[in-house]
Amino acid sequence: CVSMFIFYDLFYTVFHRSLHHRSVYKFVHKHHHRQKAPSRGNNDAVNVHPLEFLIGEYNHIFCMILVGNFVTHIHFISAIVFVVFGGFLASLNHTRFDLRIGSIYQVRFHDMHHWYPDCNFGQYTMFWDKTMGTFKNFPIESDGSDFGHASSGKKSI
Repeated sequence: CVSMFIFYDLFYTVFHRSLHHRSVYKFVHKHHHRQKAPSRGNNDAVNVHPLEFLIGEYNHIFCMILVGNFVTHIHFISAIVFVVFGGFLASLNHTRFDLRIGSIYQVRFHDMHHWYPDCNFGQYTMFWDKTMGTFKNFPIESDGSDFGHASSGKKSI
């Protein structure tokens, strides 16, 4: 299941970055970025152009086929977990919760993307952004607290 997330994020990062190209952005992706600090979860996550939504969803199927044919057999439960858990994480990316799963997944990285649209294009991890040089870390205040998030509300798994 992990390999599906890795492949998904590779293709999604490249696709998402292409949506920010000047020739495409205003027609397809600008609508999604009207909110600088999305907070409505799934409502904001799927608030995208239909073409963007379809390609993003078919990317899940493409990655299942790719992993199933070239990496390992995929059990149908793994496929369901991949799609459902992926949708859950994408929704969390638009909640402003300071949720972290170690250093692998952090909602704050997608917050950075909405504040600075030239960084953090990945959906689930920042591995490919770090590899491609488009990662921007979340700022830390001089007192050590997180900028824009209440430090007492930090949730980590």
